[in-house]
Amino acid sequence: MHLKPRVLYCWYKNILSDYKEDIKSGKWVKDKIDIIDNDTGEIIKQKPVYIANSDNIGSDMTIDDKQIGKDTFTIMTNHKTGKIALLVETIKGNELKEAAKYLGDKINQIKNISSDMSPTYLKFCEEMFPDSTIIIDKFHVVKHVLEVLQSIRLKIKNQLLEKLPKGKKLNKENSYILSDLELLKRSKYLLMKSQSDWNDYQKEIMKTVFFKFNELKIAYNLTEKFKQRFDKSNCKKHRLTLEKELFKWYDEVENSKIIEFKSVIRLIEKHENRILNYFSNAITNAKAENMNAKIQRFIINNYGIRDKDFALYRIANYFS
Repeated sequence: MHLKPRVLYCWYKNILSDYKEDIKSGKWVKDKIDIIDNDTGEIIKQKPVYIANSDNIGSDMTIDDKQIGKDTFTIMTNHKTGKIALLVETIKGNELKEAAKYLGDKINQIKNISSDMSPTYLKFCEEMFPDSTIIIDKFHVVKHVLEVLQSIRLKIKNQLLEKLPKGKKLNKENSYILSDLELLKRSKYLLMKSQSDWNDYQKEIMKTVFFKFNELKIAYNLTEKFKQRFDKSNCKKHRLTLEKELFKWYDEVENSKIIEFKSVIRLIEKHENRILNYFSNAITNAKAENMNAKIQRFIINNYGIRDKDFALYRIANYFS
């Protein structure tokens, strides 16, 4: 047909889709939240709620943020169906509460809701779903521990870099340092994986890394032990047993004398009960992350967001 993509896009937007009709009839973005000036109490503007579909509310829900274009959105997804119940361009608690009101009484059906450690989302879940069990997503918890592991690798790397002479010819001793730096570089992504996922070549690399840098070996073992605690088979264990195992890990960290782990222990202790809630329900933010990935692929396959409102209209129709 030799039609330009722009022509097909315009046909789809203005003729083939119901976009224009839904705007005229008020079906599209019929729900809005008021943005109020804190000083005067006046309504400054209204913000559209792109999706508020109570039919997609279930007993198990997830909440997460998603970057669409240059804007940040909050997405609430049904853990079982993967359908979006709420999509709004905000991560502010008061605005989220206003948007959630459009879901009606069906929010009372929510028994479990999974979130990251965002104080805003945790407070929002507490206030809007007081009878629900809040679960800290295990992947976000493990991510914090892995970040500590990487920070130790970077610390060792920086210590080696400080030993290199600046502006001078490298000697034999310096070549050993460069070799160690290369080892640390290669270990970056291997440290994120379990030993069982290493091939023979990678095992040899890590054997050398751990021989040279014992602190990194200890940190890796502590990280692996923490990750193993989130194995789904542990969901069969009694909560007291899980608590004892976590306290044992705290002791192992304390005995390791690795100060970088102190911050992550404080973070885990702060959210301990909600982290342990995972073992009672085995709910994670995987569906929410999967939805984020689907939306991203959808945007890429449609050549980005040329028209933000129309792109969100298509996302709403496709994913809710």
